[in-house]
Amino acid sequence: MKRRAIYIVLAALALLPLLLSPDLLSSFGQDEAPGLELSAMEQLSSDPASAPVKFTIRYRAPSEDFFAAREDGLARVRAWQIQVFDGSGREVGLMQGAGRPPAGGINWGGVTSEGKPLPDGFYSARLAWLDQEKRPHTAPRVSLSLFTPLEVKRLAGKQLRLDYVDEGLIVAILESMIFKPGQSRIEPEALPALREMGLLLKAYPKKRAVVRGYTDSTGTQQSNLALSRLRAERVYDYLVREGISPARLKYSGLGSAHPVASNDTAEGRARNRRIEVVVLKRSV
Repeated sequence: MKRRAIYIVLAALALLPLLLSPDLLSSFGQDEAPGLELSAMEQLSSDPASAPVKFTIRYRAPSEDFFAAREDGLARVRAWQIQVFDGSGREVGLMQGAGRPPAGGINWGGVTSEGKPLPDGFYSARLAWLDQEKRPHTAPRVSLSLFTPLEVKRLAGKQLRLDYVDEGLIVAILESMIFKPGQSRIEPEALPALREMGLLLKAYPKKRAVVRGYTDSTGTQQSNLALSRLRAERVYDYLVREGISPARLKYSGLGSAHPVASNDTAEGRARNRRIEVVVLKRSV
């Protein structure tokens, strides 16, 4: 799923507390509606740039006109949840969205809803959804196995935001964790997380990475581009000092481009001021 699509749906996600209210959630599991089904594709290799699990929501059309029925079926979805359960039946993970489920699937990084890494092992997942009339439904559970590279688990344990996209694994470090406002010197508090980033790249010597700096929309475009580039360069330099070959690394500053949240609020602006280290799927 492309980053732009993720941002566009943020506004719709604000409706979820209303759509998926406790009263409606309590009904999930009572009506397994025909047609919608959940599938899980596991990543059993040790590629850190690929999501451990990718979920896909499909419409199994009963009619002869398969493609038309599939489109009509997914258009019925008002809001959806994928609930992940451990072997004891305890819910340990949750992903949700509003409207039609993403056509490219939903990546799961093997973490809880709070971003904490889960142990490798066997799990199950269930699709719960609301139709356009706000009626709750579920699809049958699917079984899956989880394997997450140790180095990725350690990064998740540093409270970094991990996001799997088509390009690879994005490791986001917020400004408040690594820099003082308006400055480009790496703060000591960020060094443990950056060391873990270096250890991941050392463990996979054929993986390339791109360091990208971002700002919020305050300030001029020129100053934002300069600051974001300088911050990305500082992280690049740190990784090189940690022993990562410069041939495997690139860096750039993109200023206020590609926001992950609205710049209209202080919280949103804080999320947009970030460094992203992207571990690419393609290798050296």
